Amino acid sequence: MTDQESLKSSICRYLVQHTTLSLATCNDSRPWSTDLFYASDDSCRLYFVSSVTTRHCQNITVNPQVVVSISGQCADWKEIKGLQIDGVAGVVSKADRHGVVEMYFTKFPALRKLHLASEILKLLRESSFYRISPKWIRLIDNSKGFGHKDEMIF
Repeated sequence: MTDQESLKSSICRYLVQHTTLSLATCNDSRPWSTDLFYASDDSCRLYFVSSVTTRHCQNITVNPQVVVSISGQCADWKEIKGLQIDGVAGVVSKADRHGVVEMYFTKFPALRKLHLASEILKLLRESSFYRISPKWIRLIDNSKGFGHKDEMIF
């Protein structure tokens, strides 16, 4: 396995182990940040569901360039580990939606049960799934030394 393949594998494992991302968008020089649940695929693409009326989704419509951070909580600087991602976001096509919904339900099985409830079903029908395709990912891992970083370009 090459260094890049090993790094991609580490990134994918980290994505699977975590559930929440912080998404930053921008429109008219006004930045915005929000936390969202996500699922991911083997290409390190991220998927989230949200209403098209939210500020972050409206920003994506105008400016699809986004940045994301994903990290766990810790009290010791030696335990700091996380991802910084620069990418492009957009609405998942109708053709791809079913597969993305299944991926999302696999990561969040409790949501599948809630999906059967009419109010959740209505919310999901009215919402869109979004894909974030990374252009660059930095994996930070202070367990390997203070400020240790590995980067991957996609």
